[in-house]
This record gives sequence, structure tokens and C-alpha cells, in this order.
Amino acid sequence: MAIDRLYKTTVFLPANDSRWFLSRLYDLGIFHITDTCFPTDDSHSPHFQRYPTVVVEIEKNIHKLNATLSILKKFVQQKNGFVDGLFPVPLQITREELDRELSRLNVETLHKECLEQFERYSTLQKRQEQLRDEISLLTVFLPLSDELTRIGDVRNVSFFYCRTPHSRWERFLKDVSSSDILAWQTVSQVKREMNILFAHLNSDKDAARRIFTKYDFKELPFPAVSGSVKDHVDKLVSEIDGVVREHDAIRRRFLELAGDGRSLEIVLGYWENESSKMAAQGRCAVSKRIFAIVGYVKTKDRTRLDSMLCEGFPQASVFFEDPSPSDKTPVSITLNRFFQPARLFIDMFGLPNYFTFDPTPFVLVSFLIFFGLCFGDVFYGLFLTAFSAWMIQKYRRSESLSNFMKLFLYAGVSTMIFGSLTGGWAGDLYNPAYLGENNLLLRIKERITLLDVLSKPVVALVAAICLGILNQFYGIALRMYGELRRKNVVNALSDGLLWLIMLPGFLILLSAIFIKVPEDVYRVGKYMAILGAIGLVCTQGRNEKGIAAKIFTGIVSLYGIVGTYGCSSFIGDILSYTRILALSLTTTIIGMAFNIVAVLFKTGTVLGTVLFVIALISGHLFNFTMSILGAFIHPARLIFLEFFGRFYEGGAPRFQPYGFGNQRIILIEKRG
Repeated sequence: MAIDRLYKTTVFLPANDSRWFLSRLYDLGIFHITDTCFPTDDSHSPHFQRYPTVVVEIEKNIHKLNATLSILKKFVQQKNGFVDGLFPVPLQITREELDRELSRLNVETLHKECLEQFERYSTLQKRQEQLRDEISLLTVFLPLSDELTRIGDVRNVSFFYCRTPHSRWERFLKDVSSSDILAWQTVSQVKREMNILFAHLNSDKDAARRIFTKYDFKELPFPAVSGSVKDHVDKLVSEIDGVVREHDAIRRRFLELAGDGRSLEIVLGYWENESSKMAAQGRCAVSKRIFAIVGYVKTKDRTRLDSMLCEGFPQASVFFEDPSPSDKTPVSITLNRFFQPARLFIDMFGLPNYFTFDPTPFVLVSFLIFFGLCFGDVFYGLFLTAFSAWMIQKYRRSESLSNFMKLFLYAGVSTMIFGSLTGGWAGDLYNPAYLGENNLLLRIKERITLLDVLSKPVVALVAAICLGILNQFYGIALRMYGELRRKNVVNALSDGLLWLIMLPGFLILLSAIFIKVPEDVYRVGKYMAILGAIGLVCTQGRNEKGIAAKIFTGIVSLYGIVGTYGCSSFIGDILSYTRILALSLTTTIIGMAFNIVAVLFKTGTVLGTVLFVIALISGHLFNFTMSILGAFIHPARLIFLEFFGRFYEGGAPRFQPYGFGNQRIILIEKRG
């Protein structure tokens, strides 16, 4: 459980051996390549340039494969569930399978066919929409299908066809029933709308238009079709049927092509890995005669690198040195299986500085305590533990999901422990009103409860604040530890020990305002606060120029305006831990509310008992689902802001060895 120690390694060898060397190094899979930069302004040094790589064809293949898979996924329903989508399992293949798929699958041909079929499908889809729109327009004129030809042959007479609401049509009939300008015929009625055909002389065109405008009659222009409207609609329907059949044929073809979906994923994983490979090679340097590579290798792998160089490249020169703080040293962390789930928090926040330490064990302890207190309920913890164990067993092939659920498995155990200590049993299910007098849960609760949050909320609040204080001191102590590991004794004393002296004294003096503090304790706190404050004033401005600037910076650092910490930050941070009490109370109170609702169904009958159990289970499942989100997010926030803020230095690059490594596919040994 530590950050793996690395050697910064530089290798020089003849340029002619570069390709063979990179191939051997790739197979070895132990070397992290960094950007190899050498000064070029020295006329006595060989002129180095970046190692040439070919990436155009690789990127083209990746683009074609992604496009092909994207098209296929639009037509082929994925069988993967929600969990599988969030935590995809890499395909496990052998080298022989990979070589076989690379030689069998013609990426160019498959991509071209998918693209052509998709374009044809899209064209047909647009045509189908056009046909449906045209049919929709023509449907209005179906009642006039046999009369359209005759209407077009009438001279000196104009026709006006419209659809209007029934109420407006009734008003029109009432107002102009005696008009001698218009003639009309009711063609059809669809629900509350009327289809009306008007006729008027061309000489009365203006007067007719005024009437149409008055009643807001919207004209439906006659379609420009030859022959019967019905015949034309039938032709359009027949064309749509043809489009649908072609659509179905394209879908069937895509289903056939989807049979290569696994092969496409394999080949895509290969080319993605090739892209990473070329990117790593591009960080090397080469001249006309010399090839140079700079990177990092784990101390345990040094002998393997030496052996490879001695056996295959006797002319190579290799230099090993310890990383320096000025280097952007990558980080590799080795964890045992128990602490592996807490890696989630480190990955989310960023890897620690190489010269510090792995905080994963400390983070796991803090998270489990916070989660258990926030979620604190025995039954909820029992359910969470059982559910997590089932998920781990069901999705054991997915390492990422297994580790994620192991974190909740640990959290479930913590929830049961702290739930029993704080009296959380499905809210207050131990209440005699639910399970009878002197029931088993009540006896267990009375025996093992250490602090009942509901009956002693003030004590619980003080306990939450005390936990925050301890966690802050814990973080400062870890900062001291990290600085001492880097042999920065001054920083460890100035930014760590002095705060651990001053802050407890400050707390004692602050407490004396609200409660009576023993005189001896008050005197010790006063001396600690004064001694710590003097030390901080003298050291917090140590990087400033001039005595006045040093002292001024030291003074304002006590408040927290400048520097690594401050009294205001300390108070604000410890108050943030009161959310633990708030979440614990919320979980318990909502659980109690559902218990009250459930007991209303408890009438003493069989049906009443069944309804009581159903209401109880459904209510607590709802409370469980809503509360677990807060129980995860708020402890994570306390860790990222209040805890990490005291000591953690993140942002280091990840150690990525030059070799085959891909999230899509994994190479394994021969099966069976």
C-alpha cells in the first residue's frame, strides 16, 4: 500500500536499432515514456528531433470503425443493461484471436457498405415522410375526388374549398343564408370541423373574398394532380409500401453486419492501442546516428530492463537516477485487495504527488466513519451489505464494478455498526407500538446503544463537531508526515506542528466563552495558543522579502487570509461536519414517519398485517434510496474539501507503461 518507487531512466542506442528496441520494449510493458527533450543550440551535440511516427492511417481506421459501430448500434438493439453500460467489461482475447480478426475483417469494405446503406436508409426515410405529408394534404380532398376534374372545366366560376370549425360555420349560415353571391355545398364533417366547397362568379370575386376574410375561412388550394385524387393517393400508398419493404431489407442487412460487432470492437481496440503506441513513440528523440528515450521504470522492474538491453542491445547506454521534485514524475500505486475500492476517491481527485504518500488507507477509514454515521441504521446497513455482495457475485467479471460495490459492502458494515451504536433500527421499529411490548429489537437497542441521536441531539451535535476537530488534526498530522517524507523539516514544523499546538489552545480559549473550563486546562490552552501563534507569526511569512513583510504575513495568516490554513478556515471546516448529524437525523426521522404510516394499516386482521408489512417495506425502501445518495455525497465532500485540503497534493500524471493496454480489449494467454 504505497506509491511505487521509480527510477528515472535514460537510454541511448544506435538509431538503426530503434525500431527493434521499441518493439522489445513494447512487449516488455514496464517503461513509462516521457517527453525526451535535449538542447539543440549546442553545435557539439547531435541534432535530435522527435521520433517519426505514422498516425494518419491509424486515425482514419479509428474514425471508420467508430462510424461503423455507431451506425450498427442505431439499428441493432443492445442487450447490455444499465449497469453494463456504466461499467463495461473489456473483451478478453488471445493474441491468435486478435491476429485472426485483423486479417479477416476488411474495415474499408465494411465501413463503405454501412455508410452506403445508411445513406440509402436516410434518403428513403425522408422520401417516406414526404409521401406521408403529401397523402395528408390530399386526404382532405378525397370527398371531392370525382368532382375535381369537373370543377376545373367550369368557366366564369371560381371555387373555394376550406375546413372550418362547426361553430363558425353555424354563425356563417345564420348571417348570410340569404346571400346571392355564394353557393356552397357541405362536403364532409370530421368531428367538429366542416369541409365546405364554395362557388361564386368571377365578377363577384372581391365581394366573396371579403366574406371569407370576415369569417376567417382558410382556403385549401386544390392539388395539381391528374386524374382522380383517390387514384393518386393509392399510388402514393403503394410507393410508401415499397419504401417500407426496402427499409426492412436494409434493417435485415444491418442485422447481418452486426454479427461482426464483436470483431469490430476487437479491431477498434487494437487500433486505439496503436494510436497510444504512436503517441508514446513520438515522445522519443532521434538523430542521424543516435536514438534517445527518457522515462520511468519501477525499481522492481529494473533488472528486467537491464537484461533486455544486455541480451539484445549491447551497444546501448542506460542511466538510472532518482526522480527530482522538478520532474513531472508519474505515479503508480500498489494496493492490496482490501483497500482497492477506495481508489475511486483518489482517481476522482487526482493522483498524489510522487514525493508524498498514498492516502488511500486514511481516506477509506474516514469515509467509512462518515458514511456509517450519516446512514446509521442497522437494517439499512444489512440490506446494503447483502445487495452489494450480490452485485459483486453477479458482476465479478467487471473489476471496476466489483471494486465500486466492495466500497458499499464496507459502507454497509459500517452502517450496521454505527446504526447499532446510535439506535437506528429502521427508524424506530423497536417501538412497542409496532412490535409489541418488550420486543427483541427494543431489548437489543437498549443494551448496545451508545448515543441516541433523537433523544440527545445536542450531545450528538457536539460529538459531530469533535469528530470534525479530530479529522482536521488528523489531516494536519498527515501533512507533517508528507513533508517529513520529502525531508522538508521546516515545512513540517511550520505548516504542521505549530498549527497542532496553536489550534487546540485556540479551541480551549474559545470554549471558555461558552462553558466553564478548569483553570489548569485554561492555563495550558492559553500558553499553547500564545506559543503556537508566536511560532506561526515568525514562520508563515518565511518566503517573503523583508522583516516587515514576513511579520505582517505571519499575523494575517493566523486568520487565514494568506498561508496554508487559518483560524477562520478551521472553524468553518469543523462546522461542516455538522452535516453528519443532519443526515443521520433525516434518515431516522423519515424512517419513523413511514413507520407511523405503516401502523395505520395494522388492524389486527390478516389483511391488515399484510398491508402493514407492504407499507413498511416500500416506505423504508424509498427512504433507503433517497438517503444513501446523501450518505455518499456528503462524506465525499468532507473528504475532498475539508480533509484533503489539509494535506493532499494531487494532479500527478499516471504511470502508463509502454505496452499493450486498452479499456476495450485485454490480451490473455491461450484458452483452456
